[in-house]
Amino acid sequence: MPERIQLFRLFVGEPSDVEEALEIIGRLIGQWNRDHGPSTRARVELTNWRTHSHPAAGARPQALVNKQVVDQCDILAAVFLSRFGTPTGIADSGTEEEIRRSIKKGKTVMVYFAQLPRPRQRKARDEFERIENFKKKFGSRALYHTYTDLAGFEEAFRQHLALAMNELLKKYPAR
Repeated sequence: MPERIQLFRLFVGEPSDVEEALEIIGRLIGQWNRDHGPSTRARVELTNWRTHSHPAAGARPQALVNKQVVDQCDILAAVFLSRFGTPTGIADSGTEEEIRRSIKKGKTVMVYFAQLPRPRQRKARDEFERIENFKKKFGSRALYHTYTDLAGFEEAFRQHLALAMNELLKKYPAR
C-alpha cells in the first residue's frame, strides 16, 4: 500500500578526487533509509551535480548547477581530499560556492577535510594550500570534521547524518 513520506535531499559537493567518499555516503544514506525511513516516514536522496543536473545554457556553469541541484537540497555535505576544485568566478571552487550558498540559505552544511601530509610536488602543494586557506577561513565561523582514513570518515559520517536528520525531522515533523 502506498504511503506518504518526507523526502530530504542531500547534495554532495566535492572536487573530482573523492569518489570513494561519495560511495560511502551513498551506502550510508541507503542504510539510514532502511534503518530509520520506515519509522520516521522519511527518506534521504543522494544528489550530485553529475547525476542530477542536465545540459543547459544562459548562465555560468556553477550557477546552472546551483539552480538545478544545490538549491533543491536540504543538506549539503562537502568533502575535500587533495583537490580544491575549479574557480567559478564567484568563489575559488564550485564546492566553496555551494557551501557559501547553502549557508546563506540556512541549509544544514557538513564539511569534511582529509588530513594529509604536506605534498612535495608543486601542483599538489598549491592545491593543498588552497584547501588549507579555505579550511582556516571556513573554520573561523563553522565546525568541520577532519578524517585520516576512509573508515574514520565512514564512522563520522554515519553519526553526523543521523544527527542532521534528527534535527531536520524535528524542524519538519511528519504530518
